[in-house]
Amino acid sequence: MIDIGQVIDFLIWAIIILSVLLIGFWMYLMFERLIEVARQRKIDLYIKGKQQKWYRYFRGEEPFTDELIPKNKYEIQGIEELFLVYLQNLSNTGMKEKIKQFSNRYLKQYYQKLLGSRKWSLKMNALYRIADFRLSSLADECYALEKRRLTHEESFQLLKLYSMFNPENFIEKIIAIPLSEFEYKKLLTGLDSETYEELQRRFHEMPVICRYSMIDTIGLKRDMDSIPFLEAKLENNDPEIRIRSLKAIHEIGIILHLDKYVPFVSSNIWQERLMAAKLLQNVSLKDSLPYLKKLLEDESWQVRSQVARALGKTPVDI
Repeated sequence: MIDIGQVIDFLIWAIIILSVLLIGFWMYLMFERLIEVARQRKIDLYIKGKQQKWYRYFRGEEPFTDELIPKNKYEIQGIEELFLVYLQNLSNTGMKEKIKQFSNRYLKQYYQKLLGSRKWSLKMNALYRIADFRLSSLADECYALEKRRLTHEESFQLLKLYSMFNPENFIEKIIAIPLSEFEYKKLLTGLDSETYEELQRRFHEMPVICRYSMIDTIGLKRDMDSIPFLEAKLENNDPEIRIRSLKAIHEIGIILHLDKYVPFVSSNIWQERLMAAKLLQNVSLKDSLPYLKKLLEDESWQVRSQVARALGKTPVDI
């Protein structure tokens, strides 16, 4: 038979042990919270005391002084927060160059130490900041991480660093490494013009998703210099490349050679006819009217609807 007394004793002890564990866990959380509050207070004090000096330095109103050199990790973390705010809200080449020079001289050891951390979050934070602050002096240490087994997030961030510090290897890697369309666009958006031109020359070597992303990025950047490249893609065998190229040209808003777009008015793919209707609104009504009339009778209501909007926007100079 079951001894009721033993069962009750067992339950009492179980409750006591669970209570002790819960209290211990609660105390641990409270302790961690107190540490975090104290850390943030020190960071906030630094920011409050130095943000005006940083602002005047970035604006060229004051020279750099030793007062701005961080003395501990809390000051470094305060500088990190300040730099990120400036980078996210201001687009100033001189300011970015000052952040780059300061970071490579005074923050290098801090982020170098984080790169060697066993904590994934600390390592990733270092990789993000090395890109944000352009710590080219740590590029080789970052590339050395490839000798280890990396997460997808780490590999992607390394690709971003290659795009900034080692364009030649970046091109080889982006051709070889499969990524999502969103990831390709994140990488392609920040490239310099020379790297972008080389990628255009090697367009045929890229994974299909990368090709799509590159065309979309040209449209988003409204890169007029790439219009000849996009027009050449209008003869591609892949309908998706043709459609995206038409869309990118529409977003740029400039039609250089009308004759290159006329065949799409009679395309058997309704998305191409739709893009033709959108593009024709960038052409004078005198030149576009015959094609708009044809599209106004299109079997697709989306195409007809777009033609109606195009007729309302097309400049009239008959």
